[in-house]
Amino acid sequence: MENPPPKNRHVTEHLANERTLLAWIRTAIAVMTLGVAINRFSLFLMEIHKIAPGSRAANVHAESVGLGLVILSIVLMCGSLWHYCYVTWTIESETYVPANRILVLASVAIVAMGGSALIWLF
Repeated sequence: MENPPPKNRHVTEHLANERTLLAWIRTAIAVMTLGVAINRFSLFLMEIHKIAPGSRAANVHAESVGLGLVILSIVLMCGSLWHYCYVTWTIESETYVPANRILVLASVAIVAMGGSALIWLF
């Protein structure tokens, strides 16, 4: 006796799309948390610099970096939500094509940022 086919043939594709969105949500939360932590730590550095004037100069750009990371997490979340909706639509219309260019560009951007951060640390 055969099982009847599922009502929606694309259930596994939709579930994979949802897992991808959840991974982007986790990433955005982690980036936002890091941004808030850096922003708060910059306040600590400024207070320490006021108490001990002879100490190393406080990094005045840390607050901007923290704010930038929070903005980046919001952009990541908006982009991932748009991508989720787009992929859902293309799965249903059976016109899905992998976004290879976006993946390559994102990977190159991460490598470039990592390389510049490595140079900045030295």
